[in-house]
Order: sequence, then structure tokens, then C-alpha cells
Amino acid sequence: MSAPACENKLQCQLNGLVGTAMFLSVMILLWAGYDMLSTGMPLKEAVVAVLMLAPTLASVAFAALMKQTGRSMGWAGLAFTAGGAAWGVFVLNGVTHL
Repeated sequence: MSAPACENKLQCQLNGLVGTAMFLSVMILLWAGYDMLSTGMPLKEAVVAVLMLAPTLASVAFAALMKQTGRSMGWAGLAFTAGGAAWGVFVLNGVTHL
């Protein structure tokens, strides 16, 4: 229970889940960015890809803001952050199979 916003054991576990979802989202964004740069994707297609990953980017921004301010996430924050990670996985899998 080393996180600064821990009030009890459940809150620390929640912080760990949010951190894991945030890490996954960042890795998804880095993977997509590398893929766009390494393939020389045209600007129009890159904009569409970024827009498709906007929920993932929003979940990373939200989690980073909450960590920066030191506020507790709560279940809604976990749902938003995990939803962004799940959306990123969905987009990466869908784009590679199109």
C-alpha cells in the first residue's frame, strides 16, 4: 500500500488496476505511433487513426491528471481508464484485420 492516494487495501488495488490500464493504453498509443511513422502513412490516414484512438488518449490523459493531482480514482475512473485500454485493443485488432 505505497500509492499516495491509498485509503484502504481496496483503494490500493484499484490504483494498481488503473495503473495497469494506463500502462496498456500508453503502449497501444506508442505501438500505433510507431506503426504510423514506420510505414509512412499518409497524413489523412494518420488523422483517421488518431481519431479512432481518441478514447484511449483521453483515458491516458484522465488517469495522468488524476495521478498528478493526487486524487483517488474510484470505480468510474477505473471504468473510464480500462474502457480506453479496451478500445485501443479493439482498434488495433480491427485495423490489422481490415
